[in-house]
Amino acid sequence: MKIYEAINLGAKELKNICENPKLEAELLLAYCLGMDRINLIIKREDEVEEGELAKFLGLLNMRKSHIPYQYIVKKQHFMGLEFFVDENVLIPRPETEILVEEVLKRVERGNVILDIGTGSGAIAVSISKYFADCTVYAVDISKKAIEVAKYNAEKQGVLDRIFFIESDLFRNLPPNLKFDFIVSNPPYIKRNEIELLQEEVKKEPIVALDGGEDGLFFYKKIIKEAPFYMKSGGKIGFEIGYGQKEEITNFLEKDGFKDIEIIKDLAGIDRVIIAKYKL
Repeated sequence: MKIYEAINLGAKELKNICENPKLEAELLLAYCLGMDRINLIIKREDEVEEGELAKFLGLLNMRKSHIPYQYIVKKQHFMGLEFFVDENVLIPRPETEILVEEVLKRVERGNVILDIGTGSGAIAVSISKYFADCTVYAVDISKKAIEVAKYNAEKQGVLDRIFFIESDLFRNLPPNLKFDFIVSNPPYIKRNEIELLQEEVKKEPIVALDGGEDGLFFYKKIIKEAPFYMKSGGKIGFEIGYGQKEEITNFLEKDGFKDIEIIKDLAGIDRVIIAKYKL
C-alpha cells in the first residue's frame, strides 16, 4: 500500500472520530514512519512496509477508541515548544498559552514564580524558557505528573531553573517562601458535567478536570491561601472557565486582591484573570 492510500484509509477510519480525520491520519502515519508531515506528502507514492502498516492500523484502532491523538504520539506543542504528554497529565491547550503570554508580559527580573498544578510542566517550563531571569517553583499533587514535568524541563534545558515539588497546593512548599507571581490553570469543570465532556477529554486525568460541585473549588482554596505566600504587590494569574469571571473576581476582592484584569481569548471568551495583592 502506498502512503497516499494509507492516508485515505486512515481518514475513512477516523471519519466519525475527530474533526479533521485526514490530518490526524497523516500525523499518525508520519509518526509510524518516523518522518514529518511534509516529507509524508512529498513521498506520497512510496510504499508503506507491512510492519509499518500494521503499526498504523493499531494506532488507528487506539484513536477510534477515543484515546487522544497526543497520548498516542506522546507529544503536544505548546508555546512553540514540544512537550511529552501521557495519560498522567492534562494535554496543554492553546487557550493556556494566553495565560503564559500574559505572565511573561508582567514578570520582572529576579521574580520568584509559583505554578500550581503544573501537570506536564507546560506553564512552568515555558515561563522559564522564555524568561530566564526568574526562579520557578512548580507543584502538583501527582508524583507521576511531576516526573513528566521534570522530563519536559530537562528536554527544554531549564531543569536547573525550576524546583519541582510533589504537593497538594501550598502544603509542601519551603517555609517562609514568598512569591512575586502565582499562576495556575486549576481544574474548573463542574463535577456533574464531567460525564458530558467529549470522550477524548474523559481519557485525561479526572484530578486535572474536576473542579468540585461548582467548578470553583480550587480557585477559592488557592485565593484564600495565596496571601500567606505572596509578597506585597505580587500578582496572581488564573486560566478560567466560561462564565466564571464574576465569582472569581469576587473571591479575589474579598481576599485583598486589587487591580483585577480580565483577558479574553480569540473567541471573545473571558479566559485569563490577573490581580495584584496589596497588604
